[in-house]
Amino acid sequence: MSKRNYYDIDDILASQERVPCFLRTDLDGLGSAGGGGSSKVHRNSRWSLPFWMADRLNDEDYLDMQVSPVFSKQSNRMYAASPESVDLRNICQNYYQFGLQLSEVAPEVPHVLHNMYMTRIQKIARVAQQGNNVETLDFVQSLDKMEEDILRVCQHAQGAITAWHQNKAYALQKASVIHN
Repeated sequence: MSKRNYYDIDDILASQERVPCFLRTDLDGLGSAGGGGSSKVHRNSRWSLPFWMADRLNDEDYLDMQVSPVFSKQSNRMYAASPESVDLRNICQNYYQFGLQLSEVAPEVPHVLHNMYMTRIQKIARVAQQGNNVETLDFVQSLDKMEEDILRVCQHAQGAITAWHQNKAYALQKASVIHN
């Protein structure tokens, strides 16, 4: 079971993403979790469950958790072709958090996350330096939650650099022990 931060709202939201599962055994009382009318779920059926639930049931050998479509081989090839054009907010609002949680089940996911992050972080830094304009608006609207936070920090840092260049950042003051 992957380690999650109990108090981190982004971590909690990421664990709500649904993953496909293949049940190994009959389960009573799970039917309502997948939106079915019956409370009993039969073995060898496919099911889509929130990651937090599927991860726990996978650890207990009740089911086989499969890789989320967000990180399927086809999706990964699409991401590798043009990482900057991927609309992560539309795909999964907590893409990186979910990927980190899923990495124990799918060992190729950290590589995908790394490549996506390294390419997109460069564009995020450029956007922070240039400011928001019409050309970057689509990209900014495609950022996931973590990337939005990084953009905000970069923009704040860019503002601090500008203030420093304009001598507005800090003013030297005379120490109180000096008279005169």
